[in-house]
Amino acid sequence: MSVYTPLSTAELEHFLSRFALGSLQSFRGITAGIENSNFFVTTGTGEYVLTLFEHHTADEVQDFVRLARHLGQQGLRVPAPVADRQGEWLHQLKHKPAILCPRLPGEHIANPQPEHCAAIGSALAQLHIAAADLSPMRPDNRDYHWWLSTGPQLVNDLNDDERALLQDELAYQTAHRADWLVLPQGWIHGDLFHDNALFSDDGQVAILDLYNASAGALLYDLAVVANDWCCDVNGVWKDGCVEALLSGYQTVRPLTAAEQAGWNLVLRGAALRFWLSRLLTRRLQQQQAGELALQKDPAEFMQKLLRRRAQ
Repeated sequence: MSVYTPLSTAELEHFLSRFALGSLQSFRGITAGIENSNFFVTTGTGEYVLTLFEHHTADEVQDFVRLARHLGQQGLRVPAPVADRQGEWLHQLKHKPAILCPRLPGEHIANPQPEHCAAIGSALAQLHIAAADLSPMRPDNRDYHWWLSTGPQLVNDLNDDERALLQDELAYQTAHRADWLVLPQGWIHGDLFHDNALFSDDGQVAILDLYNASAGALLYDLAVVANDWCCDVNGVWKDGCVEALLSGYQTVRPLTAAEQAGWNLVLRGAALRFWLSRLLTRRLQQQQAGELALQKDPAEFMQKLLRRRAQ
């Protein structure tokens, strides 16, 4: 959630005039994250989050919100957009799709501990179950086929050792493709890093940023969480965190035998995916520097991939 597209007070006041939310009191850009432009907005009726989508079309945004609405109706804490006076929730702002959502309560956890990992595991399993009857599902635009097509485009950004690692891991994932295809599939969040969740004093968990939600292996979603919440930046597991994550998840949805057998394979795939996406983002950000844009180090997920390969 960076700010690539800055807004003036006048632009935001004009946008808010479509809503029955009172007058603008304050706003500020949100610096965490890397994909969209986001702002905290305070009006006479409360606090909101304004998102301008930098890489998604209006049709894609409709898919995300369809999921958010479905999950919200089943009691999950997720962001769902506010409708304007005409009943519209999807808008154009600075020539980009834009939505305005209520700001959910809670705080980000900077260094998740086992109790946080257990809670997010349970919440993620609830999301998987709650979304199971929502169709059609949105295809994953950064799946295995994206790995194969994107990897060769980035080789010139890598040194010899990094290129060898990338080529070997892609070959390994290809050789084990059949093991992925037998895993249970469904709606996945796809990007549930610890800065995409809020913890409230009442113990409730809010899951944010459904903008990568798509069809995929449910176990992959859990692996994305493990590779961020349960280890340090070098990929070293924190005491008790993976165990708590898996236990919390399985209190709601037990893993199948195929998922248990494929855990390390999928951990490697999740690390590969975010290594590639951060390499691509770094290249794009070098071409288009955004105001307050946050760059995340691709080397972090290269190190995590190395760790998972060694296990």
